[in-house]
Formats: sequence, C-alpha cells, structure tokens
Amino acid sequence: MEAAGSGQNAYDKVLYPISTYPQTHPNRLATVAFLRGVRPTPIDRCRVLELGCGAAGNLIPMAFHLPNSEFVGIDLAQRPIASGQSLFAELGLRNITLRSMDLCRAHADQLGHFDFIIAHGVYSWVPRPVRERILMICRELLNPQGVAYISYNAYPGNHFRDLARGMMRFHVSRFENPTDKIGQARGLLRFLSDSRTQPDYYIDAIRAEFERTVKYADEAFFHDDLSEVNRPFYFYEFVADAKRHGLQFVGEANATDLNLEKFTPEVGKTMNELGAADEIVREQFKDFLRACGFRQTLLCHAELGLAPDLLVERVPQLYAMCDAVRVERVTSDGSSVSVFRRAGGDEIETTHPLVAAALTFLCAQCPRSVSFSKLLETAKTALRAQPDTLSEADDTTTLGKALVKAYRAGSLLLNVLPPQVINWAGDRPATSELARLQLRRGNFATNQLHITRRFPDPFARQLVLFLDGTRDQEMLARDLIEFVKSTGATVYENGEPVEGLDKLPAVVERQLPEGLKSLAREGMLVS
Repeated sequence: MEAAGSGQNAYDKVLYPISTYPQTHPNRLATVAFLRGVRPTPIDRCRVLELGCGAAGNLIPMAFHLPNSEFVGIDLAQRPIASGQSLFAELGLRNITLRSMDLCRAHADQLGHFDFIIAHGVYSWVPRPVRERILMICRELLNPQGVAYISYNAYPGNHFRDLARGMMRFHVSRFENPTDKIGQARGLLRFLSDSRTQPDYYIDAIRAEFERTVKYADEAFFHDDLSEVNRPFYFYEFVADAKRHGLQFVGEANATDLNLEKFTPEVGKTMNELGAADEIVREQFKDFLRACGFRQTLLCHAELGLAPDLLVERVPQLYAMCDAVRVERVTSDGSSVSVFRRAGGDEIETTHPLVAAALTFLCAQCPRSVSFSKLLETAKTALRAQPDTLSEADDTTTLGKALVKAYRAGSLLLNVLPPQVINWAGDRPATSELARLQLRRGNFATNQLHITRRFPDPFARQLVLFLDGTRDQEMLARDLIEFVKSTGATVYENGEPVEGLDKLPAVVERQLPEGLKSLAREGMLVS
C-alpha cells in the first residue's frame, strides 16, 4: 500500500500484512467487463500494473499462475518492494517487475500501457493530488479495451467509521510508537463502549466499531484507521471524478445486487421502479440501503460503448464455479424446490429441472470451474433419463439467465479462464511451488483461486510442504510421523492434543485422507 508524502514512509516503518485480493485478479476484472460488452485482452497474455503494491503479495501469485503475462508493481515504500523482489527471485519469475517510486511520477514512457490496472487500498488513503494522478494513470496507461480497478472507502457506511476514527486519532496523537497507538486506540473505543449503564444508539455505534477493530490485524488497523489521510466517498462522487478523466463505470469487482428478502416489499417496489433510472442512481440507492462502507469499482475508457446490462448471450463463452451444497426444500403447497446453499448462508433456489441439474453437477466439481457447454451437456444428459422433466424451454438462454442471476447475487463465480486447480488428491498429491515457498517463509499460502489460506498449525503446514508430488499417502504418513517425532510438534484430534507417540500412526492414518480432501476443497492442489 502506498502513502505518498515527504519523509520516511509509514509503510517502511510498519509493514502492511501480505495478502491476496481475489477480487483484483484479471480473471475477475475481465469477466465483469466482458459481460458489459468489452473485449478485454486474454488474461493469459496480458499486462497488469498494480499501484501501491506493497510487498507484491497480491501480484506475485498472479505472475506465478499466469507465466505468459507481464506484471509491474510500484510502491513508494522501499522495504516492501525489497521483500517482494526477494520472493519472486527465489521463485525464478521473469514476468514481474517491482519498482520503488512515487506513483505521481509514473508515466507511459517509463512503464508502457496495460490491459489491467489495480489500485487496491490506495485511493482513500492518499491526498487529493495523488488521487487525481491515479485516475490520470488509468486514463493514460490503460489500453483501449483495458479495465481499471480502484477500491475506496465509501459513504454512507463510513460515517460510523469516521466517528470512531476522529476520536482515536485525537487520543493517540501524543504517542509516537505504533504499538502504543494501536493499543491506545482500541482502548479508547473499549472505554467508550462500556461508558453507559444504558447504551443508546451512539454507544451501539462505537461498540460496533470496537468489535470491528479487534478483528483487524494490528498493522492493517494502524494504516487503515489511524492514517493521516482516510477519505471516503459517495459512489456518485467517485464516478463523477472518474468521468472528468475520461473514464466510465463498468461494474463492481464484487456482486452488489440486494437480497430483497431482507427488505420490506416497498424496497423491492422502489428498486424495480429505479430499473429505468440511470445506472449510477441505482447503484447509489443500493449503497444507501446496505450502508455500504467499501467500494471496488471497475472503470474503462469513456469512449467504449457498454451494454446497459450484463449480456446473457456472452455467458456460454465463460466458465462457472460454485461452492454450494444442494438441499431440497418442500414449499407450503407440497412442491419441491432445489436449493443450493453456501457456507455463509447464501442460497440459489430453482424449480427448473435443467438449472437444478446443471448446478448439481457444478457444485460437485468445486473448486474447479466448468465450461458452460459442459454444464449444459451434462444437465441435458441427466434429464434424458427423466423425460417427464425435460421441457422445450430447457436451453442455452434458460441456463445463461440462471447463471447470471446467481452471479449478480454473488452466489457463484463466472470466469473468462478456468483456474488450474483440481478437486481430488490423486496418487501423489501436490501443491504449487509458490504455496510451498510461502509456507517455508511464514504461515500462509496462496491457493490456485488467488485466495490466501492460513496454516498456523505446524503439523498442517508441514503436510502442505511435503506435497511436492513425489510422495504417495503411505510415504506422506511415514514422513509426517517422523516430523512429529523429530520436532515435538503437537497433533490434535477432535480438538484435543494426542498424548503418546504410540497413538500417532493410527491418528495420522485417520487424519491424512481427510486432510488431503480438505486441501482439495480449499483449492490448494494442482495436477
């Protein structure tokens, strides 16, 4: 993350936590733009620029998984850049360049032009001249069919955060040490949260902010909440600024459709009436209703003619992925509804046999992505055994509309290119070289879906390190047992530590198959 200004950079003093942001991946950006009528460059041979890249924890996995594409990251802080350069050098990557430089000095004659530009966690945290330069870079360095991603704190949700932030910054202004600032800031919110015998709406708001901050990593909390600059925007304000620079709104990196079941019937009626209104107005009203506090907006050149809505006819060219589980629900009239429920509680409901058959197959393939043609073929094959359920309407358009509806709700992903991941362990299971190198350096690894997975348990971490494709399950069990004996690592079963080395072989034998299945489900395994 970049914070422009004079003097020593705050991100050199306190390193921002390294992580990946799946919503910034070219696959995600290209898919949104493609569905609006853009023809983005194929992501397996594109150029990507990240502004404020930090230690390139987000950029290096992209470069690793897309070896024929080129990646450039810039950041004002020097320590994170040096750390990122060390990691990609050890991986032997030649398709990534990291530069320690002020983004205000970034120009096309130095860096060239790009198909995708990413600015995650930068825009709200820099002064206005730097924000203007970010938008200028997106205009000047973006290729004609290119897509830019800019995230920023948003109103109205950030009004609550501003309330707490102002008080915290006043309180910690007399402290110099970052650790002291972090502790004192949280301490103030705790003090205020517990200050009333009968809490009111003010205390409830402060308490919610306190509960948010305690879940934050210290380093992220220090930079995100206690920074000198933290400027939220209403969505319409940001879009107006982008328009001044010859850019237009394409969509959001994450789904923004409202779950109208959580609102009154009047809300649904009003949103339907807004269907004919300007897109920016509709999006702004969504933010009002859900108290949006963070936006991840995609932009493209204003000259491009965008479709007014997602193009269903383009869905057959895409790949789908869904991590839901099928359950059946019986309605009050006795009819059956197929429900596909995700871990977080989101659901896809359908009474259409073709859609149900396609989603059943799709969810069984998770975390693999499946082509639309394969989904349609498999669903029709399944229904041929049930001729009573096959109707004339079961066609490409029916399935395409169903997938778009679920995609807009955030219940499944659509991709222009399927991630290279498998959903089974195989005879000699393997994780990527990147994941193993990351775990040799720390306790996190990036999976094939560009998601950071944490492995705080030494036993689980060592299992991943052993998955280099040379060991079968018998060899893995043997080496894991030897690892525990030589290091004294604790092995847990049912939440309790295993006592006695004599029990270890049986425990490992029981846990290893399930551990491999879990890694497969989490997108950690490669063929």
